[in-house]
Amino acid sequence: MTMDRRQFLKKTAGSALGFGLLLGFMGGVEKERPNYLLPEWDRRGLIRPPGSVAETAFLARCIRCTRCAEVCQAGAIRLFGKGSGKHQGTPFILPEETACTLCLSCGAACPTGAIEPLSEMTEARMGTAVVDERLCVSHNGSGICGACFTACPLKGRAIRQGQHNRPTVDPEQCVGCGLCEDACIVKENKAIRVFSRRRFA
Repeated sequence: MTMDRRQFLKKTAGSALGFGLLLGFMGGVEKERPNYLLPEWDRRGLIRPPGSVAETAFLARCIRCTRCAEVCQAGAIRLFGKGSGKHQGTPFILPEETACTLCLSCGAACPTGAIEPLSEMTEARMGTAVVDERLCVSHNGSGICGACFTACPLKGRAIRQGQHNRPTVDPEQCVGCGLCEDACIVKENKAIRVFSRRRFA
């Protein structure tokens, strides 16, 4: 019996072993990485703004007008710079630096449908947050936190809390905004991170 993505995420997300397995699952087929891409993105995947269409179609539709970045209320949308090949001028998000607040202004501003307009934040599918229990203070017993739960715009749905505020992510509800990652108190290596299955086409 074949296990689909959501079943896999449910079984693996939120555990130290599962964290490692998820990296492998989401890695997909290895391709030579252009030198302008961060090495980490081989594992993390490419995070586009909410409402972005599939990568090949996205690159074909995006006219590099920068409107999405201009209207982003959080300043989360960045643009690939010069020397970025076919990705130059296209938008991306780095949650650990500035997370998406799901204002959804980018989809409304996009003139070509590279980013489709969304009416509800629950329609976004940017990625999936994964908890590394080895690093999470609420899970490893070194403290009690709850920052990710507090920051989550879908708290109680995308992130739930257990004993000692231990967070658990529901991959069917998580939209991948990265607000949890941005809020995580573990600074060196975040205990919760967003991963995307989107690869560099």
